Amino acid sequence: MATTYSTTLYASNTPANTGHGDWTGSMHLHAVSGSISTWAAGDTINVGYLPRNAVVVAAILKAATQLDSNGAPTLTLSLGVTGTTGLFKSAVTTVGRAAGASADNTVAAAGYLYKNTSGAKQAVLVTVGTAAATAVAGTLEVDIEFYVEDLGGSNP
Repeated sequence: MATTYSTTLYASNTPANTGHGDWTGSMHLHAVSGSISTWAAGDTINVGYLPRNAVVVAAILKAATQLDSNGAPTLTLSLGVTGTTGLFKSAVTTVGRAAGASADNTVAAAGYLYKNTSGAKQAVLVTVGTAAATAVAGTLEVDIEFYVEDLGGSNP
């Protein structure tokens, strides 16, 4: 026999966007870096912060122009938080390697619905994994969509 399960939000009949429960409203962390010319391994771009109890639902990394112009580009970029630099994207090879704008909107499985339970705001950063073979100055744009769970509701 099939069993039906309910979340606490459903069971309490709490409507969405009331400030209580599993969902409160979508917000974005959106930032654009200044022009960077080196794209060296280990370089870090501090993007911004996720507030405590933020739950990430999407992440986009975009280069407005080519950042590695070599015929055999090597640039890789990761997007994550302090301590887990590849949480949302790890060693992305689709951004900054081709002429013109390029973007990646995939999210690593561990990054989907990631919740900042640190008790404080959490730094978001882009890290260069493999240096550009032929670095070209350019900028990175990041957009992370999230909602913030109320301290009541389903939070521990």
